[in-house]
Amino acid sequence: MLPANSSDPLIPVRALNQINFCERLFYLQYVEGLMAVNAYVEDGSVKHRRMAEISAPCQPRMEDGVIHTRSVSLSSERLGITAKLDLVEETDNKIFPVEYKRSAAPAGGNPWWENDAIQLCAQVFLLEEHLGKAIHEGVLYYIGSKSRSVVPMDASLREKTLHAIRRARELFASDKTPPPLPVEKAHRCEGCSLVAICQPEETRMLTGMKTLRRNAASGVTRVMPTRNDGAVLYLQEQGSRVSKQSEHLIVRCEGKEMQKVPMAAVRQVLLFGNVQISTQTLGLLLQQEVDVTILSARGRFIGAVVPAPTKNVTLRAEQYRLFSNPAATLRLSQACIRAKISNQRTLLMRSLRSRGGDVSVPRGGDSPAAEEMARLANSVERVEDAETLLGVEGQAAHVYFSNFQQMIKSVGGGFDFQFRNRRPPRDPVNALLSLAYSLLAKDAFAAVLTVGFDPYLGFYHGSKFGRPSLALDMMEEFRAVIADSVVLTVINTGVVQEADFLRWGNACQLTDPARKRFFEAYEQRKAVEITHPVFGYKMTCGRMLEVQARLLAAFVRGDISEYKGFTVR
Repeated sequence: MLPANSSDPLIPVRALNQINFCERLFYLQYVEGLMAVNAYVEDGSVKHRRMAEISAPCQPRMEDGVIHTRSVSLSSERLGITAKLDLVEETDNKIFPVEYKRSAAPAGGNPWWENDAIQLCAQVFLLEEHLGKAIHEGVLYYIGSKSRSVVPMDASLREKTLHAIRRARELFASDKTPPPLPVEKAHRCEGCSLVAICQPEETRMLTGMKTLRRNAASGVTRVMPTRNDGAVLYLQEQGSRVSKQSEHLIVRCEGKEMQKVPMAAVRQVLLFGNVQISTQTLGLLLQQEVDVTILSARGRFIGAVVPAPTKNVTLRAEQYRLFSNPAATLRLSQACIRAKISNQRTLLMRSLRSRGGDVSVPRGGDSPAAEEMARLANSVERVEDAETLLGVEGQAAHVYFSNFQQMIKSVGGGFDFQFRNRRPPRDPVNALLSLAYSLLAKDAFAAVLTVGFDPYLGFYHGSKFGRPSLALDMMEEFRAVIADSVVLTVINTGVVQEADFLRWGNACQLTDPARKRFFEAYEQRKAVEITHPVFGYKMTCGRMLEVQARLLAAFVRGDISEYKGFTVR
């Protein structure tokens, strides 16, 4: 085997386990730097910590006539690998590594998993180089079955391990994500912490691979969670301050404790206006992968404090390359705007269809507005440049907002809507729309950052200074689905009423109590499950944003040949 190049990163020995188990998992985790924690990962971490706490790292300790040394760190520049060995056992005549696994050993047949044996063999390589002596066996201890297996270091296992090291180097040097496992090995995806990032079934379907199951209702079997149950913490009490106390976030105002929230239950924090947060709290939230979004007191999105960007340099490089290609950006923009117009039309049709009154008045798809929007949506594929596409989008927006008042059931003049205006919004409906779009923008910003994109370079909104263009691109498909829908809901159900608005001059905004109710309605809308038009499974509106961002990433990397915008039925 050729020695590793000194400029190559040392490969963690635990990564060789993934090479044998699933190359796509290895690439996502170690090349792109994507990591997610689920119950299995956390359980394994806890069990390893318990083992490590038995004695101090690298301190030999005699136990029942055997010398035990725990948490031994070793590296090899020659092999290009590094590891922290769980345990090294030494007797009078032999020494060998012991690797702990949280899972159970295989039932029947071979008493260990091959990928675990490869990881163990790499540890033997490190010990042999460090000690200058041959080691003929290692031990795998499976915590789940409480079984201890002695693994011989034979020639076959050594060659498989060297092959895994070579393959790991090849993947580190590659800019192409490996395909998902074939359907025959799809059972390995169960319990994988990266399944929501990897999207194996979705990728199989879009690339023409065989999928797990097909039926009339669903094109693929969903293997990712439908929702993220973490809470979004909205903080808008002016003059309040957020700090941490043990494992809780404490919100105080004028010295009085107003709220106490378990930190583990929070997935995002939003600060509106004059709300302070301590640097210690901010740092801890970032360590736990919790975004902190900053908005003005009126709800205008200002920015976000997010964890360090992913190591996914390849995706960003491909983003810069592809988004400089006018033909490619036009294709993406067409998919995005067609979906946007289609979703606006669907919301309009549903609202008109549910209206009472004169049955002779066209409803739903028979209305002139719906017919015109269908025509505009179909014309998107025929446009030849971005400027023409902007014109089509503008025409559709004019038709849509010209009929927006028809979707409002509230009687009286409090919610009269004539046309879209902003900066500042001059009437209650526009104030609600602006706030909803601001919240949607921060969610789209978080989604594209999570995937690994540069949020400031878009395919449709370009790269204007200081504007998160890609986040604005991604939110287009969801304006009607999430933002417009929640605005109509709070008006038509009386959650927000005319008295809930403050007016001065030409400006209009919600009162603090009404804004709190609006935030609740917005999160409720994001939690509603809807069906994905391509994959056929149900998922919350909020999770769909991330699904679309990951599909865009797959298109940008070249994993799939086409990006399809999200549409509701």
